[in-house]
Amino acid sequence: MKRLVCLLLTFIILLGVMQLTALAEEERITITIMRDYIAPPEADGEILKYMCDKYNVNFEIIYIERGNWNESISTKFAKGEIGDIIDVKGLDLLYTYVEQGLLAELPPDFLKENAPFLYNEYVKEDETHALRYTTIDGKNYGIPNITGNNFHNVIAWRGDWLTKLGFDKAPETLEEMEEALYAIVQQDPDGNGINDTYGIGETGMEMVYGAYGYLPELWQDRDGMLVYGAVQPETKQALTKLAQWYQDGIIDPEFVTGENQGGYYAISHSFNNNRIGLTCLGAYYHWKPVFYPGDSKSEVYLELQKANPEALETIMYGTPVTGPEGKSGMEGSAVINAASTVGFGIQLQEDPERFAKVLQVYDAMSSTYENYIESIFGIRGVHWDYDETTGFPGLINGNDSKSVARLGIVSGFECNEYTYLRAKPRIDWAYEKKLDVGVLSNQLLVPLASAADYQDELDKLRDETFTKIIRGDLPVDAFDDFVAEWYRLGGQQLTDEANEWYATLEK
Repeated sequence: MKRLVCLLLTFIILLGVMQLTALAEEERITITIMRDYIAPPEADGEILKYMCDKYNVNFEIIYIERGNWNESISTKFAKGEIGDIIDVKGLDLLYTYVEQGLLAELPPDFLKENAPFLYNEYVKEDETHALRYTTIDGKNYGIPNITGNNFHNVIAWRGDWLTKLGFDKAPETLEEMEEALYAIVQQDPDGNGINDTYGIGETGMEMVYGAYGYLPELWQDRDGMLVYGAVQPETKQALTKLAQWYQDGIIDPEFVTGENQGGYYAISHSFNNNRIGLTCLGAYYHWKPVFYPGDSKSEVYLELQKANPEALETIMYGTPVTGPEGKSGMEGSAVINAASTVGFGIQLQEDPERFAKVLQVYDAMSSTYENYIESIFGIRGVHWDYDETTGFPGLINGNDSKSVARLGIVSGFECNEYTYLRAKPRIDWAYEKKLDVGVLSNQLLVPLASAADYQDELDKLRDETFTKIIRGDLPVDAFDDFVAEWYRLGGQQLTDEANEWYATLEK
């Protein structure tokens, strides 16, 4: 009898466990994700299963071809497949999706309540209010991606030449830059007895424009309005300076063909081969040293080490020179990465409880560094681990990013702090070289409706006119005719459209 009672109790307990398990499974929601994956995830991938169990949800990945994104995702939408979490490849597409009724409104208070980590990343009193870029007619529809560690290209001077010519540091003002460039051209810094050195090629000109406040290819704020840098009066001042330098032999006459003569795009052969004394070609990750075995990138560093080790050992890294009114700048990334915004499917708007759960899970995947790394690399000890030498996370056991992606990886959100932790040596190096100083960013973050009609012709007009002015084929005053022509050929239309968008942002 006692045995029968025990068996009955055991049965009841097992039944209860089964019922609880079934209930837990029933309570799991399914979160569909349309994100940028480098390989089609496997439905039964071990990482995907692990993440589902960890967050007590079922992740369903809707794979979108990376190389055919817009067409592929549009086809999915047309079939009624709308993910709960959606990669939005551009703010213009965010507006389009909202207009098409594909995205749910995401009130800031709702975001704050259910995703406090993400909210704090985007709504800070001491930073640009990032959500203004995803706010349309007073309603927020997504989470934008803040660009972390905003750096301009490296400013590399031939330190061996400058030292020989009596300069003990990289020039800091336009006047000092001019003095150094003239010395490089006129005093035979390479000591070969031939007048064959120039100050700058194509890339060094950017600092000159920046020293007057505007870069020709950027839309920048001027008194609360967006203006195109190429048609600003200050650009004429920069062209006047460049035309004088060209006439005096300071600028490489081959500047139009660029400094790279083939191979990896960030390498300045003109600099490596003793032709020019200053280059601004290449980002920090191209120029940084190799910090540890297996460290990636450093293409420029390695090429210069091979081609001209003396030049590499004596590089003087500079900052954008300041002009006569104290202005300076070189192009860096915009505050917002307009090509990477997260939206949420319209179906969530009718189910706030489910919407809240989606946000809570997405927030949890990003709220700690360990969770974020896990969402990128998979299971620690199986797919990745911290390198014993460097302390940085990396794939192990022959895994590569594609093989991990196929196992059903679900990426989280990378905040600025995580970028730093993942790549500390190279980021530290960039800050040490002051590559965050003097960054100018494009403040127009959406494609303009009429750009396809006018932009190519306007860019061609700008490039041809500026080249002719610098070479002396046209007088500097031809700039005034260029400005009038630029506006007439569509520039006014683009300016109007740019400011129509700019006016929609919450200031």
